[in-house]
Amino acid sequence: MKTVLVTVISVVVLLAMAIALLGVKALFVKGGRFPSGHVHDLPRRRRMALERLKKNNNSKNNIQSHQ
Repeated sequence: MKTVLVTVISVVVLLAMAIALLGVKALFVKGGRFPSGHVHDLPRRRRMALERLKKNNNSKNNIQSHQ
């Protein structure tokens, strides 16, 4: 029982440290923010999304033309 309690406490402490370290820039730097993960904010992801959309449209057009 004691080892389970020690394990749980150590896991909680490690998670708290990880969350605190991830938030250092956002919390302590003036104007600090977490980077955006939205497609419209990242040029490479936007380009990949457009390529995927074109590929899907082309495959749908090919399927419809064969019917």
